[in-house]
Amino acid sequence: MKLAGLICAAAALGMMGGVANAATNLIVNGDFSNPNEGGGWGTTTSLGGGWKTNDPYGVFEVGNSSSIYGLPCISAPVCQNLEVNANAIDTVTYDATGLTPGASYNLVWYYGGRNSGGPQQLDVSAGGPTVIDTSNGVTSVWTRNYLSVVADSGGDATISFASLGVGGSPSFGNELANVSLTAVPEPATWAMMLFGIGGLGVALRSRRKVARAPIAA
Repeated sequence: MKLAGLICAAAALGMMGGVANAATNLIVNGDFSNPNEGGGWGTTTSLGGGWKTNDPYGVFEVGNSSSIYGLPCISAPVCQNLEVNANAIDTVTYDATGLTPGASYNLVWYYGGRNSGGPQQLDVSAGGPTVIDTSNGVTSVWTRNYLSVVADSGGDATISFASLGVGGSPSFGNELANVSLTAVPEPATWAMMLFGIGGLGVALRSRRKVARAPIAA
């Protein structure tokens, strides 16, 4: 029983390593640390990866979350985020490619309201009609958001962050940080992990029951 438990535990550890690898963020520059604005802010024509914008000047705006946008630092090692409304009511998208067709992925992002930005709203959709309205009338606060994404038959998914005109400033607001897209582990992987952990528990309980032989004087 102990050997079986140890074998199961080893299998579970191997599976956990596989899950950790599968949890790699598939979004390039999802923390918006590049380019490093050194505590200020600036615009760039490229964020790398599959980032695109419909900004009228074709630029993205990134800056220091604390000193520029009045939000806490949550992106390490550089305290930066993306402002969707760089110059107008903009839409920023990310084209995720090389995914497994039909597979599910977890999309996570943090949304923040900029002080003095007024009412803001960001609609987030990914590869289908599902839309989430990320509304934040409270400034200086990050909220964590989640959306399930399914890759299309070609292994692609387009994620859209679209700002809406709801009365706030059209030229600044709708702060975005820590965007990540990670693969969802298959059910068989989780089952193997639970089985292995259970086997390890059985092995440990059996070990405790073994009495130690007295040492001869």
